[in-house]
Amino acid sequence: MAETRAAGTIYDLGYQRYHGQRLGRLNAVMTLFSASAHTAFGLGRGERSKRVPFIVGIIVFLPAIVQVGLASTTGQAAFINYAGHLQFTAFLLALFSAAQAPELIVTDRQQGVMSLYLSRPLTGSDYALAKLAALVAAMLFLTLGPQLFLFLGKVFVATSPWVAFKGEYRKLAPIAVGTLVTSCFFASIGLALSSLAGRRAYASASVITFFLLAPAASELIRSLSTGDVKRYSVLANPIYLITGFANWLFDIEARRRTAVGRADLPGIDYLYVILALCAVSVTTLVLRYRRSEA
Repeated sequence: MAETRAAGTIYDLGYQRYHGQRLGRLNAVMTLFSASAHTAFGLGRGERSKRVPFIVGIIVFLPAIVQVGLASTTGQAAFINYAGHLQFTAFLLALFSAAQAPELIVTDRQQGVMSLYLSRPLTGSDYALAKLAALVAAMLFLTLGPQLFLFLGKVFVATSPWVAFKGEYRKLAPIAVGTLVTSCFFASIGLALSSLAGRRAYASASVITFFLLAPAASELIRSLSTGDVKRYSVLANPIYLITGFANWLFDIEARRRTAVGRADLPGIDYLYVILALCAVSVTTLVLRYRRSEA
């Protein structure tokens, strides 16, 4: 005779439907952006995570402070050089990208939280673009901040600040464009390369390798080639790209003894290459996380 089983008991635990405001997709993207921007500077994390952002921040602001100090002491605003400072920042942005880009995206995969992020309402593209925007915003602090400090210094060291402002305010547009393009360039490459790695160490190594091998390859081509090939080989060097772009943006003629000066390329060519690399990098990043939605 079959054994009779006791019927299950239903308990009323008081579960209720959520009736509050649903903030939706945009709020999720903005929240991810804010959290990622904090992560880029190591905020809310251990002391070790803050070292690279802190050191890079000091180094990028120090030359700007020195330039303004010299201009103030001597009364010569010519000591303040926007293009030169942007070129100087390029190498430091490469270092910052190698350290912080893996921290933004590889850590999420290692900790297995991607499935939580990509549950509704966030999509893979939203995730990738929010991370990119956060890293660009962090780099803008390192590029736009010193440039604005130089601008204000140039205005206030003058005998008549208002007259100096009227003669200098036109530089604000090149400053904004230059720092934004430079930040997007290094951020997009760093995140694209990091998205292809499975561990933070490998991601950092791949970014460092790119920014070391690309200049080495460019110099090798320049030493072995002649004519137009030698001239256009400077476009394979990320640092020369920023140098040529900055010189063109601020209407500065490159010194003839430098690689950029000898190449004598139209300034717009540097911008075209930068934008092309940004487009390829962003496409790689977005496609990498679109596949994660499946």
